[in-house]
Amino acid sequence: MLSFLPRANPKSNRIEAMWYQSWQSGYHDILKRGFPQPPDDRTILAELRSPHVDDFLHHGSGEVPFIVNAHAHDILKSSSLTGFEFGSVVVAKIATKGARKKESRVGEPEDAILKSRGVALDSAPFLFSVRVTGAVEVEPDFECGRTPSGWMSPFSISALGELPDLWRPRFNGEPFSAWTFCSDRFRSVCERNRLSNIRFEPFDSFIDDFREDLKKR
Repeated sequence: MLSFLPRANPKSNRIEAMWYQSWQSGYHDILKRGFPQPPDDRTILAELRSPHVDDFLHHGSGEVPFIVNAHAHDILKSSSLTGFEFGSVVVAKIATKGARKKESRVGEPEDAILKSRGVALDSAPFLFSVRVTGAVEVEPDFECGRTPSGWMSPFSISALGELPDLWRPRFNGEPFSAWTFCSDRFRSVCERNRLSNIRFEPFDSFIDDFREDLKKR
């Protein structure tokens, strides 16, 4: 029963995209700038550095850990994977026509997305949110779910049998963390099709590192 933590694997440390759900302040900042409000409050608003994006864009947590482009959407949908559903994404801004010839030395990387003049949205790629519906009951190292210092407890998987292909930890029937994990089948689909900007850390090594990190805090 192999599980992994999907993570970003970007070509650089630049911020290529930012995206927001309706409960986030960035979502409402976009609306305040005059962008029309989507009729469905589950729609995600995205701001891109370029119309050319990787297969996976990582910026979220909880039930929507990442969004994907049309290429990745078609592959994941046709692979009969479980534990998630797709939602709509609307691109609200594209900052540049492509890679910059020279990096700005002023401000944070995300400032380039928010303050750049931008290009027409008719060049925007088709994007889809990946909303995790799968959940797996876990066993925290500490019965209360918290360490004596108040940090969230490391945990182990308590479920038996086949897991969903995407899942979030659940403790006593409630979401236990913002992390999303995946099955070996999900990993295999992504690697076999060479989907970009995603890598996989084994569940056991991730949790072991988390335990060691907590000891240092």
